[in-house]
Amino acid sequence: MRTYLSSISGKRKVNGMPWNSDALINDLGLKPVFNAMSGGDDFLLKTSMEFLLAGCCSIDEILYRQEILKDFMANTGVALEIYRNAVDFTEYAKKQFFWFSNNDALSIEVSVDILRKFIIYSGKLRALLYESKKSFNSLGLKKFYSVISEDFGPDYLDRAMEYLDKLNFRDGVTLSMALGPGNSGRDYILHEPYNSVSVKKTMKGILERHFTYTLHERDIGGAEEISDIKSRGLGKVATVLRIAARNVMEFYNDIKREVGFYLAAINLMENIEAKNGKICFPTPCHKRNMSFTGLYDLGLLFSTDMAIVPNSMESHDTGLFIITGTNRGGKSTFLRSIGQAQILMQAGIFVPSEHFRANMVSGIYTHFKSEEDRNLNIGKFEDELSRMDEIVKHLTKGGMVLFNESFSSTNTREGSDIALEITRALLENEVAVFFVSHLYEFASAVAGSVEKKSMFLVAERTEAGKHTYRIVGGKPQITGYGMDLYNKIFVAQDSNTGNLPGLDG
Repeated sequence: MRTYLSSISGKRKVNGMPWNSDALINDLGLKPVFNAMSGGDDFLLKTSMEFLLAGCCSIDEILYRQEILKDFMANTGVALEIYRNAVDFTEYAKKQFFWFSNNDALSIEVSVDILRKFIIYSGKLRALLYESKKSFNSLGLKKFYSVISEDFGPDYLDRAMEYLDKLNFRDGVTLSMALGPGNSGRDYILHEPYNSVSVKKTMKGILERHFTYTLHERDIGGAEEISDIKSRGLGKVATVLRIAARNVMEFYNDIKREVGFYLAAINLMENIEAKNGKICFPTPCHKRNMSFTGLYDLGLLFSTDMAIVPNSMESHDTGLFIITGTNRGGKSTFLRSIGQAQILMQAGIFVPSEHFRANMVSGIYTHFKSEEDRNLNIGKFEDELSRMDEIVKHLTKGGMVLFNESFSSTNTREGSDIALEITRALLENEVAVFFVSHLYEFASAVAGSVEKKSMFLVAERTEAGKHTYRIVGGKPQITGYGMDLYNKIFVAQDSNTGNLPGLDG
């Protein structure tokens, strides 16, 4: 039973959270993004995190999801109705599922009830989709409608309801069996129930003689034996019905999860529009390529009312990006926006940009500067190396690693040497590297050794020392302009007296 709502093949994909999900969420500032997607709904929060952090596995699948999302964006009311239909059924089925037990008779009753509800809810869903099918352009929603209208069409569901009616066993259970050793029963066969016709009347014209045994109402042992015989006869039917009930529950769980993801994306879009942000549907490509205009950090958009400065860049066959320059000039924000856009694109939705084009990557990894271990169990430099080792263990060819001030906790020469060797190894394995760094020796060494595959960017600064918060092309700079920060904090504070901080007049 396939929905085709997130995968071309229709196969269920629940990959769960990647091993570095916490690092991605914290380093890339994804919490505000997930909060905007969920709107306070825990299920949508979990679903958004799973879809975004797991991503798609192919360009075709990204484009497939984009088209479905565009359909739902144009028909948000339909998406909500489908989601409510799925929520109502799954909540009801979940409550009934609680009563599943080893008692086959009870198990049949629960399964039949769930399957009856499935027929009712899928009928409502079919009617809803029928009214909206003309507005669907995506292959995914057309496939979904085909499943609901053809695989679960009226004729099929009517026949299914007839069988479920028979499984009520209103006239009791008719079994036949062979005698085994010691007159024990074996080879139990459950006969089709008659329900509307008395079993005795039916058998009267077939059998000349039959024997009847009536169990005494106080015969507890006999009642248990009869129940056991009945259970043996119903065993296969109970198993089949239990599997069928679980299948329809999984089918509807998939609908709830997948449509929920698209609704969460629509929530994100509405939050972005409320902040006057722009979005676009990205173009995924096979060859190493990244170009964009108007890219910005979503976390920053949601956390401030100030105007956001977007960035633009164009690269072709570039594997290494070195970002240097002034302190507090927007380098980390730029790095986060790159990671966010790649994750959103590979999930199959829009990105916060006017235009975005990038190649697929096999995985996204972050190595950001962290606070020192408060328990003093490990030093900062040792912690950096440990986290890098963990990344290497999981890294795959064609991945992307984002470094932010990495290996700056040791001396400049040692940090530069380590950064250079790691970068070279990553590039040799076709891993894209974005590196924000103040290590001038590292950046200049890269410029002299692997410049052909590298792009150098700097945080723009005017001659007057003003930050524009734009990241532009430029060679590595030997200074981080620490005096800018000093002057901003101390000189500005002491401007009223005309004295330098720390000096008496």
